[in-house]
Amino acid sequence: MTTLVGGTFSRMHNGHRALLKAAIDTGKHVIIGLTTDNYTKGNKDYPLIPYSRREKAVRRFMDRYSDNYEIVPLDSRRGNSDTVQEYDCIVVSPETERSAMEINSRRVAKGLDPMRVIVIPYVLAEDLFPVSSSRILSGEITPGGRRIKPVRISVSTGNDLKMDAVKRYLSRFMKNTSFRKFTEYELPTEQPFGDDTAKLATQRAMKGLDDFDYSIGIESGIIFNPMNNAYFDFHYCSVIDRYGRITVGVSSGFQVPENLIALTKRGKTESEAFLSIYGEKDIGQTSGIIGAISGNRVTRDGLIEESVRNAFVPRFSPNYFPELFSPL
Repeated sequence: MTTLVGGTFSRMHNGHRALLKAAIDTGKHVIIGLTTDNYTKGNKDYPLIPYSRREKAVRRFMDRYSDNYEIVPLDSRRGNSDTVQEYDCIVVSPETERSAMEINSRRVAKGLDPMRVIVIPYVLAEDLFPVSSSRILSGEITPGGRRIKPVRISVSTGNDLKMDAVKRYLSRFMKNTSFRKFTEYELPTEQPFGDDTAKLATQRAMKGLDDFDYSIGIESGIIFNPMNNAYFDFHYCSVIDRYGRITVGVSSGFQVPENLIALTKRGKTESEAFLSIYGEKDIGQTSGIIGAISGNRVTRDGLIEESVRNAFVPRFSPNYFPELFSPL
């Protein structure tokens, strides 16, 4: 029996390697459909690398792991994958999964057995976008996924605490970045309650996106907990990427003293209420109300960073969230 895998394989990268290795790991004879130069010219919008060079790169990789394979020219999207009964497995990326399903539909219509479809997870670059030949050839990333051009990140805030928390967290895995503090926006309230907190975080992010790779909005708000008849403060972080995809993260929450809640219900922000009662100005720019309550055992910057971290969690493994990260 036979496993199929196909592609252009321009500028061999980690996504290609994962695709080919998954095909080898099926333990079957592997047929690699390599797109011809004519097909590539008509279907790809990046510079053509000649078939001979692409074939050599694929063969160099395959020879390290197997000799049970062949490379055949592919001059159409399906080749003969919908006509040969012996083909019983196909390995695809998330971007080409739909094509595999279409091939299986055609096979069944012709009286052939459908192939098993193996979908490999996205292979991500440093910026958490998939590695691709087009990105490599445009000079945006290296074949290993490192950013050549900085990851451009806009943060909609005038608060240095939020800015520093974003930089601190993202610098752990993004090494080539540039940040913009974006303040040219207006919000309907400075002290959100309930669901408005997440909405305002997303509004912040949307207003700052422009042509950046990511735009981030962070908002703290007050949520009522009927279990103990008390109000809690949470931080929400909304992240929008250049493709318009939104992920949201929430920090741990802490109970807000009743005297502060009473003033916020009269129109003050939490920081203004804290100043009125305790005389400390701009508490939200330092360790926060949580710092004062906890004796700095927990501080606001930590909660902000936690919300940013949680907003990026789905982006580390997008294959778990196909509804968010449909193929581009």
